[in-house]
Amino acid sequence: MLKNLFSLKSYYRFHHCTAISLNNRALIQVHGDDTSKFLQGLITNDIEFLKTTNALYSMLLNARGRILYDMIIYNHQINKSSYLIEISQNATADFLRLLRMYKLRKQVNIEDVTQKYQIWSLLSSRKEFVSTIDDFRETLNFKTRQGLIIGQSDPRHASLGIRLITERQTQVTDLIDSCTVSNDLSVYKRWLYRHGIAEGTEDIPPGECIPLEYNIVFLNGVSFSKGCYIGQELVARTHHTGVIRKRLMPVQIENYEELSKSFDTKANDLTIINEETKRRAGKLRTSIEQDGIALIRLSEWKNPLRIQNADVSIKPSIPNWWPPLDEATKLEMKLDHVS
Repeated sequence: MLKNLFSLKSYYRFHHCTAISLNNRALIQVHGDDTSKFLQGLITNDIEFLKTTNALYSMLLNARGRILYDMIIYNHQINKSSYLIEISQNATADFLRLLRMYKLRKQVNIEDVTQKYQIWSLLSSRKEFVSTIDDFRETLNFKTRQGLIIGQSDPRHASLGIRLITERQTQVTDLIDSCTVSNDLSVYKRWLYRHGIAEGTEDIPPGECIPLEYNIVFLNGVSFSKGCYIGQELVARTHHTGVIRKRLMPVQIENYEELSKSFDTKANDLTIINEETKRRAGKLRTSIEQDGIALIRLSEWKNPLRIQNADVSIKPSIPNWWPPLDEATKLEMKLDHVS
């Protein structure tokens, strides 16, 4: 399972990394004879993929096709119906209640095991968003497996680094050379925001957001060939017949200090307008200083934008990890080509 992470490297190839403790994330263990079938009917992705990989990104939707929870599912016991589900910690109680409601009489056991383990994100100390996980993983030197439960490339995109799950008492510095440990979640969140990625209920309010607008396809979070799941109809219909007119994008916020002066509450869900036409162009979902993520109308992304009722400019950009866009999206975004 972990052999690719433990091959020996020359000292001169070691690359410094930052290990961030994700204390805002929880782990739910789901196991039992009916577990695979149970999850297959709930999540957007295909649980069968975990027969060939150790981690899977997915979402759980409501009946209207809106996102309730985004998650990473880990197969930590090969050939056994046992999975670890990583979700937003502040959603734990509601998530457990929902699973138990759908469980009925299935042979499934559901347990919060957050206190037994620690979740880490390993990010390259390079400033750029590396193009493949091999650019980063091949420079790491793992010294031991002791205390390591999961060591897996982030399933959303290769460039998002490595997800580790360790025993609670295990120190990352005992596992990896040349790694700095940080408890500063803002470092991790800013990394996500700079590349247009939302994670957790703080970025994706439950029951409000449409998966395709939050780039579930780009992030390998949905299967269009599996059987039915809750909320499937809207996702499949829009994907096959519709044009996505809004997408979550990274934004740079100029004069971001004005946000706290102009608004009494936390600067989330602020309306973005076209500075020239005053038409609504999107919504700032969340931000940390100048780095944010916003749901932007693709037809407006090139125009001068600002926060409504504030002297704060917004500049969206196309993340370099997005795949080649289809012709309908290029037309909507007024692009001649996407490199």
